[in-house]
Amino acid sequence: MITRLAESLGYRVTEVEDGDGTVSIGGHDGASALRIGWRPLIVEGYTGSGSIDRFAIRTRDAVLRAALRGLRERLRSSTEDPVELAGPILALLQPGHYGVRVWRDANVHIEPFGENETAWWYPYEPIGTEGTAVIPTDAWPPLDDATVAAYAEAIGRGERPLAVALRSEPPGDEQDCVTFLLDGHHKLAAYRRAEVNPHFLDIARLADRRPCTPEDLRGVIDGDEKLGASAAKLMRYLEDRRG
Repeated sequence: MITRLAESLGYRVTEVEDGDGTVSIGGHDGASALRIGWRPLIVEGYTGSGSIDRFAIRTRDAVLRAALRGLRERLRSSTEDPVELAGPILALLQPGHYGVRVWRDANVHIEPFGENETAWWYPYEPIGTEGTAVIPTDAWPPLDDATVAAYAEAIGRGERPLAVALRSEPPGDEQDCVTFLLDGHHKLAAYRRAEVNPHFLDIARLADRRPCTPEDLRGVIDGDEKLGASAAKLMRYLEDRRG
């Protein structure tokens, strides 16, 4: 079922047999976790509050957040084949089936983290949250304006550089789903500056539809009382759906 959905959306399905699991995506679209080095970096999902609000929370461990930056040089390739383009990141993922596509002219909104490493948003809002929610994994907006300007100039010339996105499953509804921005923060900022819809190398995990675990969320909170209070509704949502 999920493979047919992926193929209908233009994904090429591929099996990762020997990925090392350095990067992993767990859960389904509704409660998912991005893990780096087998530790949760970001957890997002519905709050279970009776509304449609979604919540994301990021670890305060700066070393863990910086670890992803060291992987990005492995995400450079000039081939046009989406599976070959994704080869470096697929090698970092846990074994399993994935869909890979070049996602052109994407309709997205960006949900950066505030000072307390949390973000809230409502899907389907008429202003600001149309399309897929993109969760940055690095500083947003990116700090190097010269790099953003160079990409914006290239986009103005007609080039379409690919940012790299990883999601927990193919989108059943692009208006109400989430993807993690692994690489391409400057590119995405440049697309916004140029007022052009962005292009992504979009990778989706194909697996059983189960939410991520309460342990993922506890790992992100790491005993921080303020983060725990902010994430209380999401924690109840995950605990209620456990098993």
